[in-house]
Amino acid sequence: MTHTVKDTAARVGLPSRTLRYYDRIGLVCPPRTAAGYRVYGPEDEGKLRFVRRARTLGFSLEQIRELIAVSERGSCSALVPEVERLLDEKIAAIDAQVIELGTFRERLVAFRAGGASGCGCSGHDAFCGCLGDVALADDTAFVESQRQSA
Repeated sequence: MTHTVKDTAARVGLPSRTLRYYDRIGLVCPPRTAAGYRVYGPEDEGKLRFVRRARTLGFSLEQIRELIAVSERGSCSALVPEVERLLDEKIAAIDAQVIELGTFRERLVAFRAGGASGCGCSGHDAFCGCLGDVALADDTAFVESQRQSA
């Protein structure tokens, strides 16, 4: 049995516009009727549920595309090593973020304990530089971690 975009969206827990977007980028491409309407079958719904769960776990659409390609080439068991590899990468990225956040927290606590008002600015400066003392040591690493999590 097939369903419309609206019905499928409700069945898989995603907005209709997301289903259209996934079709537009070639992630989940359902067949179309002669009139051009998308019709989703059970296999399409399964893929959409998989995509939703993978996004919840923090996988990028490109990583999900890789996983779908692997699953289409073989059985579910062929997918396991690739999922494990991507999970290992995700865990390593989270570990790095935890370390970075711990360091940042320590700096905030130390700055607060030292008294935020003791920065030495005149109070008439256009920009108070006192928060520069709490900035992350490696802004590049922070920006990169934010880019990867997006």
